[in-house]
Amino acid sequence: MSAAVRQRHSVTGYSFRAILLGTVLGVSIDITSKLAIEQRAALEQLLFFNINQHRVRIGIQQSIETYGVPEIYESNGWLRVRVGEIDGVQTLFALSAAGRLLGVAVFVRSAHERFAVLHLGVEPRSNAAPDLNTRVLLKLMHEIRSAARRTQGVERIELVYKDRPVRLHG
Repeated sequence: MSAAVRQRHSVTGYSFRAILLGTVLGVSIDITSKLAIEQRAALEQLLFFNINQHRVRIGIQQSIETYGVPEIYESNGWLRVRVGEIDGVQTLFALSAAGRLLGVAVFVRSAHERFAVLHLGVEPRSNAAPDLNTRVLLKLMHEIRSAARRTQGVERIELVYKDRPVRLHG
């Protein structure tokens, strides 16, 4: 009786090791401040129709009451997000290597010493990559933290969905 050879590749042709290392299924995460106009539906889904909104509903309501309603608009051939009448709103988009929108973070310098993260949206958890949304969220926050460190005078990042600000250390 011969033993079956253990399959080293999935039916998709990718090795299981590659999946674990995060090199397939769009797990490579790129952060950019520009989003193609063709991504409008995906951005609307993340910001306005995200199935996880119920988890942070109170924070979303507080953000809207304090800062205003987010609005998607086109500028110089790219999609951007504005919030109410606030100047200086910045948006970061998390994209897969294939260009699929994975997440969005909308923030502003709300006082001399702090950035306020007004809205966050990530793709819902999937069976194919169950930890991807957590990685996207962490990557977006890491980029905001890096921007805060480069901005003179900024000492804190306030997550509007949370009760207390996050201090920058080191």
